[in-house]
This record gives sequence, C-alpha cells and structure tokens, in this order.
Amino acid sequence: MNESKFNMEATQVTQAQLEENKVKLSIQVDAEVFKQSLRAVYNRHKGHFNIPGFRKGKAPRKVIEQYYGRDVFHEDAINNILEEAYSFALDKSGIDAIYRPEIDLGAVDEATGLEFFAEVYTRPSVEIDGYLGLTYPKIEIEPTEDEIQKALRDEQEKNARQVSADRAAQMDDVVNINFTGYVEGEPFEGGKGEFVDLTLGSNRFIPGFEEQLVGAKTGDDVKVTVTFPADYGHTDLANKEAIFEVEIVDVKEKQLPELDDDFAQDISEFDTLAEYCADIVEKMRKSKEDNLDNSKRAQLMKTLAKMIVANVPEVMYTGRLEDMMDNYRRQIEMQGMDFENYLRFTGMSEINLRNGWQAQAKLEIDSMLGLNAIADKEGITLTDEEFAAKFKEMTGMEDEMLADTIEKMHPRRKADLHRSYRCDKAMDFIMESAIATDEPIIATDDIIDVTTTEEAN
Repeated sequence: MNESKFNMEATQVTQAQLEENKVKLSIQVDAEVFKQSLRAVYNRHKGHFNIPGFRKGKAPRKVIEQYYGRDVFHEDAINNILEEAYSFALDKSGIDAIYRPEIDLGAVDEATGLEFFAEVYTRPSVEIDGYLGLTYPKIEIEPTEDEIQKALRDEQEKNARQVSADRAAQMDDVVNINFTGYVEGEPFEGGKGEFVDLTLGSNRFIPGFEEQLVGAKTGDDVKVTVTFPADYGHTDLANKEAIFEVEIVDVKEKQLPELDDDFAQDISEFDTLAEYCADIVEKMRKSKEDNLDNSKRAQLMKTLAKMIVANVPEVMYTGRLEDMMDNYRRQIEMQGMDFENYLRFTGMSEINLRNGWQAQAKLEIDSMLGLNAIADKEGITLTDEEFAAKFKEMTGMEDEMLADTIEKMHPRRKADLHRSYRCDKAMDFIMESAIATDEPIIATDDIIDVTTTEEAN
C-alpha cells in the first residue's frame, strides 16, 4: 500500500465540464490538513532561521512568522499538499487524467484551509470497428544476396584497422583533430574540441566542415569557414559565419581485412569462409523468424491507428513527444555527452527533433487508444497474476521483491501499466484473426517501435 502523508477524507471536490475532454476540479483541503503541513514544514526548516534571542533552530514558529511574515511557511506547505490532494481529487471524481493539470491557487487560510483549481484533460472516448481479419504484408525470411554482402562488409568494418596514413586525408579517413571555432572573432560555447576523431563523410559536423579537411596532412593547420544553417538548433548561431582553426593531429585510413578463410578463422569458430557465410545466412534467417511477430504487430498497429474515431486532445500527442525527447536526452547523456553540445555539433535542435517525431507520437497514441477501445469492446481483462507475470517479464524481479514492488506501486503508475498490459492482450487478440497478404509493406520509418508502446499510455 502507498502511504499517505495526510488524511484527505475531508477534502471537498467538485467538477465542471469545460469542453469535451477537459474538466475543472475545485478542490478544498480542510484546515487541519493545511495546519499539519505547516507544522511539518516548520519542523523541517526551523534550523535555517536565525532569530535574535534564540539559538539557531530553537525559535518558535510564531516568532519566525512574526519576524519573516505570517506566510513564510505557506508556499512549502502548499507544495507539500498539492500532489496528494490532486491525486485524491482524481480518485474521488473518477477522472482518467491524461496530462499534467493546469493548477491555479485559490484562497489560503489556516482557519479555512486551502483551495485550488485544476483544469484536467481526460481520456477521450474512442470508436473502432472492422478490426477483425486485418491484413498485413507477408514477410520474406530468406536473406537476400545484398543482405548477406552487407553483413560481411559490416564484419570487415568491425575488424578494420586504423593506420596512420602518410598522405593527404581522403573521404572515409578518420582524422584526429583539435579545433576552436569563432563567430565574429569571438570563441563560442561548444565550439572547441581536443583530440576528436572525425570520419570524413560522416556528416557529424556542420555542413561543409568535413569536406574542407580533405587534402590536409598530419601536422597541418587548416582554417575552415562554414555558415550555420538557417534552421540551426541554436538560434544565436543560425545563418552566421563561423571560422574554425583546426589542427590535424593524425590522419588514419581504414584497412579492411581480406574476405578469405583466414578472416573466417580470425573472427569465428569456422575454418572456411564458406562455412562462415552459411552460418551468417542461418542466423539472419532465424533473426527474421524471431522478428516476424514484432513486424506483424507493427504493421497491424499502423492500420489500427488509422481506424479510430475520436476527438483526441492535442496534449496527448505533445505529452508523448515530451517523453520521447526525455528518453533521447537520457540516451545521449548516458553515453557521457552533454545534450546541448551534442545538438550543437550535429546541427540538430529540439524543435527539429519534435517536428521529426510528430507523426511517430501520433501513431503511438492513436494505436494505443484503438487497442484500449478494442479491449473494452471485447471484454478483455487482466488478472492480478497476469499483471505480476508481465511486470516480472519487464523488470526481471522475482518473489518477495516483485510482490513488494507491486504492492507499493503508486496507483496511477499501476493503472498505466495495467492499461498497457491489457492493450498487449488486445493486440494478441487482433493478431489471431489477421491475414497475411502480398500487399506492399508499410514504410519502416512510419512503423512504431512496439517496445515503446507502454509509455504511450
């Protein structure tokens, strides 16, 4: 069970419909809860106050309030209450909120309590029909010659040696560089790097930068002049000319190993290249077989997303976009890179990323709404045992840790997971009646990553 800091039973909640998927909650927290929160805040912060005539941390609350103002503890006390009061209001009103609320504070008084208002977006009603017997493209599992050759080339690349080249840099070479960038004669933030490996032709840097290093040799100093794109993520640099002073520390060329029996023996347990190629084919075939289920799901979810009839609040899409941005930021930072500098060097921006992911976010939300509606329509339920099994599969937890984590899980988090797992069951139901056809496959860059659908709920 989740422990509550306050007894909210006396909290009064009323609601008014603002529009189809938006309501306004008026929440009145009683005086005793507000006083309890004030006491807790005073005890937590009293050691921070220096009051003449009292040892630090020993001044009574009334004295501190007289000295610093009657409402000195009010803001922290209010923040101490809001989340729990809001959760209580959602439970009491039965509202299924889909986005963070817009909060406005009302009257605040120790004698009467705390009043605040929350404008809340609610989950839309969804209609969907015709979802039985959906078709999806057949997926060929036999590897093509191009796929086999690409796999071999990738292995060559992985085992390539980088050797210092006593010649001028060419495209596909790796140059190790020190550089400092200037705009209007002044260094700019994020425009400096030391001993950076840059593959020429990778397009990692600002357009035009890498091409100007072609022809340089180890020890050369090169002045590179580029113009930041008009849509560059950092608007203070957009359309501006930059000059980079670049020192070529080293020029390295890739040496790919020969595709022969020796190569096969070096990187595998096989004696001949033919045996190694046969193993690649078998592994690719198995991988395709293993991915058949996910590919089928992805195709069907795109179809389902187009079938729903609903007035979906825009905040559902923007909320998913925010989740995607947060996930991407974490991935970059987990690789030890500063996110802002990463965007600066790649010429990307948060705006461009959001624009690029808008269709993906809409696809994820719409398909999940469709699956949830199908689960309702077909009476698909999820038992406690099924929930625990799915949570175990997702987290790897077992036994007491698993049971304890589920028991202490925040009710809203548990509700979101329950909805996600039930949608998985609805997807299984849809797949049972789906029919493979020879229709063209849906473009892969439009297909959602089914491993992220939980977050779309």
